[in-house]
Amino acid sequence: MGASDPGEDGAPADSRHKTSKEVYFCVLPDKYEPLIEEVEEVEETAEERKRRKEKKREKKKKKYKKYRKNVGKALRFSWRCLIAGLQSMTAACAAPPSAVATALTGVWPHGGSSKA
Repeated sequence: MGASDPGEDGAPADSRHKTSKEVYFCVLPDKYEPLIEEVEEVEETAEERKRRKEKKREKKKKKYKKYRKNVGKALRFSWRCLIAGLQSMTAACAAPPSAVATALTGVWPHGGSSKA
Protein backbone atom coordinates (compact mmCIF):
# COMPACT_ATOMS: atom_id res chain seq x y z
CA MET A 1 0.00 0.00 0.00
CA GLY A 2 1.65 3.31 -1.09
CA ALA A 3 1.48 6.69 0.58
CA SER A 4 -1.02 7.96 -1.98
CA ASP A 5 -3.33 4.90 -1.73
CA PRO A 6 -6.49 5.54 0.25
CA GLY A 7 -6.76 3.89 3.64
CA GLU A 8 -9.69 1.96 5.09
CA ASP A 9 -11.84 5.04 5.66
CA GLY A 10 -11.05 6.63 2.29
CA ALA A 11 -8.39 9.03 3.66
CA PRO A 12 -4.83 8.76 2.36
CA ALA A 13 -2.72 6.37 4.43
CA ASP A 14 -0.08 8.94 5.32
CA SER A 15 2.27 8.74 8.32
CA ARG A 16 1.02 12.16 9.51
CA HIS A 17 -2.48 10.86 10.28
CA LYS A 18 -3.33 9.41 13.66
CA THR A 19 -3.72 5.66 13.66
CA SER A 20 -4.24 3.08 16.35
CA LYS A 21 -1.30 0.98 17.45
CA GLU A 22 -1.23 -2.62 18.50
CA VAL A 23 -0.27 -3.03 22.15
CA TYR A 24 0.84 -6.35 23.52
CA PHE A 25 0.28 -7.32 27.16
CA CYS A 26 1.95 -10.13 29.01
CA VAL A 27 1.70 -11.57 32.50
CA LEU A 28 4.62 -10.72 34.71
CA PRO A 29 6.18 -13.34 36.97
CA ASP A 30 5.74 -13.01 40.74
CA LYS A 31 9.42 -12.34 41.38
CA TYR A 32 9.62 -9.46 38.90
CA GLU A 33 11.46 -6.42 40.22
CA PRO A 34 11.43 -3.29 38.04
CA LEU A 35 14.77 -1.63 37.40
CA ILE A 36 14.76 1.68 39.22
CA GLU A 37 17.92 3.74 39.24
CA GLU A 38 18.50 5.40 42.55
CA VAL A 39 19.60 8.98 42.44
CA GLU A 40 21.83 9.61 45.42
CA GLU A 41 21.88 13.38 45.54
CA VAL A 42 18.51 14.58 44.30
CA GLU A 43 18.19 17.67 46.45
CA GLU A 44 21.00 19.93 47.50
CA THR A 45 20.88 21.98 50.62
CA ALA A 46 20.66 25.75 50.60
CA GLU A 47 24.24 25.97 51.86
CA GLU A 48 25.58 23.81 49.01
CA ARG A 49 23.63 25.83 46.47
CA LYS A 50 24.98 29.08 47.93
CA ARG A 51 28.56 27.73 47.86
CA ARG A 52 28.16 26.58 44.23
CA LYS A 53 26.79 29.97 43.14
CA GLU A 54 29.58 31.80 44.97
CA LYS A 55 32.19 29.61 43.26
CA LYS A 56 30.60 30.30 39.87
CA ARG A 57 30.52 34.05 40.59
CA GLU A 58 34.22 34.06 41.57
CA LYS A 59 35.16 32.16 38.41
CA LYS A 60 33.26 34.65 36.24
CA LYS A 61 34.82 37.60 38.08
CA LYS A 62 38.31 36.18 37.53
CA LYS A 63 37.62 35.61 33.83
CA TYR A 64 36.39 39.19 33.31
CA LYS A 65 39.38 40.60 35.23
CA LYS A 66 41.75 38.76 32.89
CA TYR A 67 39.77 39.97 29.86
CA ARG A 68 39.87 43.61 31.03
CA LYS A 69 43.61 43.35 31.64
CA ASN A 70 44.32 42.04 28.12
CA VAL A 71 42.04 44.62 26.47
CA GLY A 72 43.76 47.38 28.45
CA LYS A 73 47.19 46.21 27.27
CA ALA A 74 46.03 46.14 23.66
CA LEU A 75 44.53 49.63 23.90
CA ARG A 76 47.66 51.10 25.51
CA PHE A 77 49.92 49.56 22.83
CA SER A 78 47.63 50.79 20.03
CA TRP A 79 47.55 54.28 21.54
CA ARG A 80 51.36 54.38 21.73
CA CYS A 81 51.68 53.27 18.11
CA LEU A 82 49.16 55.90 17.00
CA ILE A 83 50.96 58.68 18.88
CA ALA A 84 54.36 57.59 17.51
CA GLY A 85 52.96 57.56 13.98
CA LEU A 86 51.39 60.99 14.37
CA GLN A 87 54.61 62.42 15.81
CA SER A 88 56.71 61.07 12.94
CA MET A 89 54.16 62.34 10.42
CA THR A 90 54.12 65.84 11.94
CA ALA A 91 57.92 65.87 12.05
CA ALA A 92 58.06 64.97 8.35
CA CYS A 93 55.42 67.55 7.42
CA ALA A 94 56.99 70.33 9.50
CA ALA A 95 60.47 69.86 8.05
CA PRO A 96 61.46 71.76 4.91
CA PRO A 97 61.41 69.71 1.65
CA SER A 98 65.22 69.78 1.32
CA ALA A 99 65.61 68.18 4.77
CA VAL A 100 63.20 65.39 3.82
CA ALA A 101 65.23 64.62 0.67
CA THR A 102 68.43 64.55 2.72
CA ALA A 103 66.84 62.25 5.29
CA LEU A 104 65.64 59.85 2.59
CA THR A 105 69.06 59.64 0.92
CA GLY A 106 70.62 59.11 4.35
CA VAL A 107 68.38 56.12 5.00
CA TRP A 108 68.90 54.51 1.56
CA PRO A 109 72.39 55.42 0.41
CA HIS A 110 72.18 53.21 -2.72
CA GLY A 111 69.24 55.03 -4.16
CA GLY A 112 66.65 52.60 -2.80
CA SER A 113 68.02 49.39 -4.32
CA SER A 114 67.71 46.29 -2.19
CA LYS A 115 71.13 44.85 -3.21
CA ALA A 116 73.63 44.65 -0.39
